[in-house]
Amino acid sequence: MGKLVLYFSEFGNTESIAKRIAEKTGADICRIEPVEPYPENLQEVMEIGRTETDNGTLRPVKQLEVDLSEYDKVILGLPTWWYHLPPCVGYFLKNAALERISVFVTNSGVPLSISDEMKRVSPSTYVESSKIIEFTPLVEPSRLVTPLDEIDAWIETL
Repeated sequence: MGKLVLYFSEFGNTESIAKRIAEKTGADICRIEPVEPYPENLQEVMEIGRTETDNGTLRPVKQLEVDLSEYDKVILGLPTWWYHLPPCVGYFLKNAALERISVFVTNSGVPLSISDEMKRVSPSTYVESSKIIEFTPLVEPSRLVTPLDEIDAWIETL
């Protein structure tokens, strides 16, 4: 049994933190990918994502390239989309039946309440620990706002 960093990242911020966690913990890493990818254009993704989020639409995801039963620790990473989980992460959580996870959420000034979102989307999943990680908005060259030593201190608890 081992650790798995499982993440969804559309523009790279969440992916950069996922890779850091995997490197520092020796965890395997796997990306959550929608069956129908989002467009590459930021404005289009924002419009589609906002509509899906507002309508409660869940975007189906591809089969993972890992077997979750082989891991005793899953660390889930995701961005905030309009105060909520991205629709494809919601789909994944509703279908994955994870009992316990640690969660990190990236945002650009629009955080979400991790415990409230998890109860809403996957009430049977217990969040062992969580971390909100802030970046500057994507409309400018995005950069990390949360200090790295603060992130690394959280990673050490995993």
